[in-house]
Amino acid sequence: MQKKESIFPVVYGVISAIISFIAVMFICLRSFSLNLQLSIILAGVFAIFFFGLSYFRGHASVEIKRIVYKYKLTDQEVAKITGMKASDFPIYHNHLELILPKRYWPRVLDALQNYEKKRESAEE
Repeated sequence: MQKKESIFPVVYGVISAIISFIAVMFICLRSFSLNLQLSIILAGVFAIFFFGLSYFRGHASVEIKRIVYKYKLTDQEVAKITGMKASDFPIYHNHLELILPKRYWPRVLDALQNYEKKRESAEE
């Protein structure tokens, strides 16, 4: 299971990069009538940007869920740790659903990682 989770952000990032590369290529060539070399450069820049963005989102999702499952946290506990509402962290059939906007994920991830560090240091 750990192996599959570590691959997910990379696959998610690659798919996002490919889609953005193709989209930007078509936009540059068809709409802006740019030459092929400039279109490839611009598409490459956008692909790198979207790979990074998607990789982080995939990694954040995996890490948030890993910490919640590791400590068997409830929606109330996650809300208390993060300072958000419990309704932002619904758990259906023992699976955490991250329904809150992705812009909040770094804050949630940081709070949960701090919680994990405190728990690990308390266990030592």
